[in-house]
Amino acid sequence: MSGPTCLELAEAPARTRPLPAVFEGMSLPVRSAAELLGLTPWTVTRLIDRGVLQTVHCGPYRYVTLTSVMAYRRLGRS
Repeated sequence: MSGPTCLELAEAPARTRPLPAVFEGMSLPVRSAAELLGLTPWTVTRLIDRGVLQTVHCGPYRYVTLTSVMAYRRLGRS
């Protein structure tokens, strides 16, 4: 079974196209995610606490996954 072709992906609406695999495993500091989304760091923290954005922890710091940031932008919520 093969995945969708480039033509099928180009014709699909942006909201239904899968995110590129290159974003997997990448993360951003909360402040950078806020700048990318056009939100304040406090708002991004609240989205994290509500489970809207996913994070990874490295010691005492939280990093927002790039896939969750891009998915949030794709839904047009920012």
